[in-house]
Amino acid sequence: MSWALRPVTGVEQLPDFEEGVAAALAGSTVSVLCQYDREGFDPVTLATVSAFHNRSVAAATYYADAMLRICRQYAPPGIRLAGEIDYQHAEPLALALTEAIRFDGDITVNMTALTFIDGSCARMIVDAARGLAASRTVALHCHPGIEATFVLLGAGDMAGVSLVSGHDR
Repeated sequence: MSWALRPVTGVEQLPDFEEGVAAALAGSTVSVLCQYDREGFDPVTLATVSAFHNRSVAAATYYADAMLRICRQYAPPGIRLAGEIDYQHAEPLALALTEAIRFDGDITVNMTALTFIDGSCARMIVDAARGLAASRTVALHCHPGIEATFVLLGAGDMAGVSLVSGHDR
């Protein structure tokens, strides 16, 4: 539903649109998937349209407050960090990394919305990457300021780890 975040006319009619779709599908076996980015839509809009959906799935959130959000990312699989993180949030970061590692396949740590990371949390991410099987890779997506911390920790030279700067995307 990201189209509704663009500056277009008629976005105020989004609840009416959702209600119309729900009415059209009532009694049928048809399913429609509406994807709302909780970072883009305000809570009032999300609450307004949620009434027209009979199911909802939200990304697992390991931590969320005004300064930091740690949640699961489904595509590509991994975790997403936004805001500022330091040693005080090591426990939810460890839980998120542990769960991401538990699933098979490669892992993405999306830090493109992260504005600060301290050395202990960056080290935890590097250590998690180092502990993976050689057949798995870790992509660390971040802007250049955050990337510099991982370069200092040697992540750029580790096999199976790629640093993807906001400038590379």
